[in-house]
Amino acid sequence: MARFHLPYTSLLSRLVPAFLAGTALVLVGPSVVAHASETVEIPAATPGGVSLTVRFHGAVVPQPYVPDADDAWGPHKCQLIYHDFDPTPGCGGFKLSATLHHVRDLPGYQAGASPASTSFEASADTARTFRCVRPDGGFDHKDDTVVRTTGMPLTATYYTTSAGYLVQAHRQDPSREFGPQFFVNFPAETVNCPAGTTPSQYGLKVTNLRVSIDDPYVFGSTSWTHPGPFYG
Repeated sequence: MARFHLPYTSLLSRLVPAFLAGTALVLVGPSVVAHASETVEIPAATPGGVSLTVRFHGAVVPQPYVPDADDAWGPHKCQLIYHDFDPTPGCGGFKLSATLHHVRDLPGYQAGASPASTSFEASADTARTFRCVRPDGGFDHKDDTVVRTTGMPLTATYYTTSAGYLVQAHRQDPSREFGPQFFVNFPAETVNCPAGTTPSQYGLKVTNLRVSIDDPYVFGSTSWTHPGPFYG
């Protein structure tokens, strides 16, 4: 993760409003299906610990599926550009937003401790179903392809996973709670379909979500898990 040398206060005043405005956007287009969000609560692992609210949202399921691994701008875009933290219309993906609860009750926080130079991490299992669609909209199940990943790391959204940033954000604005933000932009897949049919991503399933932090000063070594599933 890149290191930033602006003071945390400056980061908050300049970047948090822009990030919050960006989370209200949903990526849509002629070859994209965007799905509604789903929110779950994950309790603290130990009494008095930090619990999480996790929101699965911003899923992009390309239909038809015609990714361009080298495209950074067009409707088949798969490449991310600088400060690009969204799934692309060509390759698809999803977002995961977490909110930490009871951070201010932690002994390290109350003692004014600063976290170690570490970040929250997240992973999940994913399954994407690809279907070969005829011009009339029909398909044969025998041509379906399912691409699975196990324990796939989710990508950090900018600085928001930094333990130091999150503690400072809670201290800067006592009226709010903050948490790490993640996203996934899948790599391009080769889907072999019979002549006369077009590949289309039929669905996305995300399971076995895990969010974790290893910080000896404020958060401790903690993991939160949720079996899912989340659907896109």
